[in-house]
Amino acid sequence: LNEQKPQYPAISCVFSAANWHERELHDLFGIEPLGIDLPPLVLHRDWKRGKNFPMWKGFTTVVEPKEVPHHFNFAEHSGSHQVAVGPIHAGIIEPGHLRFSVTGEFIHQFDAQLFYTHKGIEKMAEGKPYAEGLTLAEHVCGLCAFSHSTAFCQTMEALLGMVLPNSVLTIRAILLELERLGSHLGDLTAICSSGGFGFASVRAAYFREQILQINQQLVGHRFLRGFNQVGGVQKAITADVLKSVATKLAQLTVEYKAWVVLALSTESFLDRVDDTGILTNPQARQLGVVGIAAKGSGLADDMRFDFPYDVHSKLPITVRTHTACDAFARFKVRIDEVTDSLALVATLLAELSETGVSVVSVAPTKALTANQTSLSVVESAKGSLLHWVQLGENGTLSRWHVRSASYMNWRGVVHATMGNNIVPDGPLVNKSFNLCYACCDR
Repeated sequence: LNEQKPQYPAISCVFSAANWHERELHDLFGIEPLGIDLPPLVLHRDWKRGKNFPMWKGFTTVVEPKEVPHHFNFAEHSGSHQVAVGPIHAGIIEPGHLRFSVTGEFIHQFDAQLFYTHKGIEKMAEGKPYAEGLTLAEHVCGLCAFSHSTAFCQTMEALLGMVLPNSVLTIRAILLELERLGSHLGDLTAICSSGGFGFASVRAAYFREQILQINQQLVGHRFLRGFNQVGGVQKAITADVLKSVATKLAQLTVEYKAWVVLALSTESFLDRVDDTGILTNPQARQLGVVGIAAKGSGLADDMRFDFPYDVHSKLPITVRTHTACDAFARFKVRIDEVTDSLALVATLLAELSETGVSVVSVAPTKALTANQTSLSVVESAKGSLLHWVQLGENGTLSRWHVRSASYMNWRGVVHATMGNNIVPDGPLVNKSFNLCYACCDR
């Protein structure tokens, strides 16, 4: 590209899924995709665009933004008005400005403004040893902390030529499934709550708490931080602890099955999620949504099956899909995946129940050189996330890019919220996706 005015024909003119990627590329690097609108995505709206590009090497400008309101480009309709939600919410979630354009109760337009707390993690990583990159990776997001740390470890282990023992691959697979369980049960809690099914919501929250306590018992952290390391794991887990966890999960499985019967036989709740928040199969394909959002629209999208890593190639992974494309379909995918994950964890725990897990730190077999690159993909609870790294001198990080599942799926929420939905459906549609802000505000 021309260094003075880097431009190229926009990919998102052909593949809509690339839209946010190209707008972010323009915001942070100043590279212009021709043929699409380029309103700010990541940058504050008062940012002096055209000369200040945060991801340029040596960028040190301090910008003091002024208050500039976000403009939602809604078409005016007779009798319509706008309903603003956020950016500061009643709960403890991160900021996000959700706005509805409604006529009476019906939503005819919806949009979301995110990136209020953009952390600049990728910029912070530049020039740091890769070990410090792992710490940053664990803090991209709380809900997906282990998925992010695993993806980062895999990028570096490939570059270093590390071959990990089966015990490490197995315990990583177990913890990834436990992270999936905790996330899905939290999502089921939120969907039931938004659908007015308080008892089922409280019960699902109880199950999630059991998973978080199991995480604490296994690795000393409810969100599985501080366990992974490049080339292995940092802490040992005894066989007795693994057996104890297996017993607890067996009991939880029995209780969960009874909850599923209740959830799927309560007509008043099913009426709320049925035919609500439809994201059609063609829309899902066009937007490039991943994970639960894709599976609920009939797309078999699961990296554990498509690109097996760790020990997944040896496991009976079933990609759960539903074709209703609505909130119930996304609800049902999670129900099925919780059942599958409980079974997978039981199988994997049995493999380690006699030996436990030791601290492992595999030695490198390859030297790191500048400009080497590596890409890793992990199926998080929300869908596929990718980590790409480029090395600098002496094993430092020159560039690092993180693409989370939530980043791909937020535009799906926008499309699913519009259509034949009313204002009370808005929170339910949102929770049926239940995406992270933090993964986007990286």
